[in-house]
Amino acid sequence: MSPEFRVTRITYKELDIFPVLVDYDMENKKCRGMSARIDLFSYGALSAEIEKFHGDRLDFAIEEGMMIRKKGLIFSNGFFLFDFSYFMDNPDKFAEKINSLNMPTVYIENSDRFDLAPLLKSGINCHIELLEF
Repeated sequence: MSPEFRVTRITYKELDIFPVLVDYDMENKKCRGMSARIDLFSYGALSAEIEKFHGDRLDFAIEEGMMIRKKGLIFSNGFFLFDFSYFMDNPDKFAEKINSLNMPTVYIENSDRFDLAPLLKSGINCHIELLEF
């Protein structure tokens, strides 16, 4: 089954959606795209959390992603950080992560840096909404 996906623009009043997958450069510990906006509006709290990760913890975050539920970081139910560059080389693993959420719709940052179309066609079994602020 091939997923359906479309680009959806959201405002800061529409932050109760879940699950949301946001891109973050874990290896270099730098925000990209939507994560930069989240960090800006949370006064650097997102970067401060990621700076705590080193060694095995950082490797785990790169390969598995991480759930952010800290209050005040925009999305009311939290969101997932994934390093899209890692998953561009591992599309089956990305599909596995998305499918394991077992949700009818998954919201994924519409990346300016990566062509997500091939990634999103790699065995994902749900509806995809690509998000932009």
